[in-house]
Amino acid sequence: MTRRSILLATLIALGLGVIPSRAHEAFRIVGTITTMKATQLGVKTKEGRTVYAELTKKTIVLRDKTKVPASELKPGLSVVVDALGDDDSDLTIKQVRIVPAITPPPAAKR
Repeated sequence: MTRRSILLATLIALGLGVIPSRAHEAFRIVGTITTMKATQLGVKTKEGRTVYAELTKKTIVLRDKTKVPASELKPGLSVVVDALGDDDSDLTIKQVRIVPAITPPPAAKR
């Protein structure tokens, strides 16, 4: 009986150790939409890098906290994208928020 308990506890511990290794990391991308395809969104960040992520049927698109269809996503819109993935080359979008245009701060007057 004791051997079975130890074996069962060991198997459970090993099984629980595997679960976190499969978890995805959370990513937030802030920028402007450059490309919009049926299942892919390209967003150019303020650093000038374009990040591509996958849109799914479960992706939520919001404008002013109101759910809108994905068809409202167009190149040129400013967005905040929350996605999951192993790294930024393998992202699945969970939520896209359409936000007011991102403008640089005014230059200081001398």
